[in-house]
Amino acid sequence: MEDKKIRVKVVFRKSGKMVYFSQLDMVKILERALRRTNLPLYFTHGFNPHLKMSLSPALKLGVEGNVEVTFYFTKEVSFKELKEEVTPQLPEGLEILNS
Repeated sequence: MEDKKIRVKVVFRKSGKMVYFSQLDMVKILERALRRTNLPLYFTHGFNPHLKMSLSPALKLGVEGNVEVTFYFTKEVSFKELKEEVTPQLPEGLEILNS
């Protein structure tokens, strides 16, 4: 049976000291933040399952800007609920702007 996969697009603002973190670091930071929440996360299937998410093209290192991330969940999640759960887990310089 295939799990339901629901997409939620979120825009993050990357500023301050966070501009010195690479795209791969951003993936790790966001994955850790999501794992600390009680949200119904979607994981890939296979030998080594990992959290399913997609990021927009990377910002250059040292550049402030917005990053669009698509998260995948197994159940419907409202933007408000997502923001309330994830915001306390994010480091300084990374904030959720909108959906």
